[in-house]
Amino acid sequence: MDINLYLHRIQMAEPVQQTLESLTQLQKRHVTRIPFENLDILRGIPIALQSGDLFDKLVNQRRGGVCYELNGLFSELLRRTGFETHMIAATVYRGDNQWGTEGSHATNLVRLEGRPYLVDVGFGGNSPRRPIPMTGEEIQDADGFYRIRSYAELQNGYVLEKKEDRDWVILYRFDPEPKQLEDFAEVCDVTQYGPESPFNKVYFLMKVTEEGRMTLFDHSLTVVDGTNKTKKTIEAGRIDDILDRFLAP
Repeated sequence: MDINLYLHRIQMAEPVQQTLESLTQLQKRHVTRIPFENLDILRGIPIALQSGDLFDKLVNQRRGGVCYELNGLFSELLRRTGFETHMIAATVYRGDNQWGTEGSHATNLVRLEGRPYLVDVGFGGNSPRRPIPMTGEEIQDADGFYRIRSYAELQNGYVLEKKEDRDWVILYRFDPEPKQLEDFAEVCDVTQYGPESPFNKVYFLMKVTEEGRMTLFDHSLTVVDGTNKTKKTIEAGRIDDILDRFLAP
């Protein structure tokens, strides 16, 4: 992997250091420049979990991807730039006491000065721009607050929560057990081909912006810019223009 090309892709000009400030810059630049997108799944192009293929897609082709691709390649970047990190599995909360496929979300934990942080660049529009410590500390982001708290229903478990208005909402649960990218091969196949997967049916494009996020779900585009939120339906003839907006640097 060409680290310099990767850093150029996310427009990270300053040298990478093993500090919280540098890690924050890496995460923010990644989520605001490389989108979550399922275009290959919709086109029937298999997801490759080898680092060379991921680098070619995300860096050389200037594409985005799903969590296995985004957090998988980012995890390797972190390791190669000197961070102590490993991947973990998470289970997405669907609301109304319903959970998604067990362990189907791939993300990363990074340890700095003995302190663990959740660093997720592959959760779409709800991807934090900053590392979230596992201490319960509330971290302010452009469109809300994030925190991690222990989850009593799961041994050694935690939940990531977000508060946009008044209430905290669970995004997903996880435990810190180390995973390898290849451990996600089975759930990645479910994401691509499973009849219950939403990702092989409609557009899922999400990109974090400096002041909010853009989300294309099917043909509905939602844009959050600070306190302003707009939603509109995109006509079929204009969908390519919208896709270009998500893939633009």
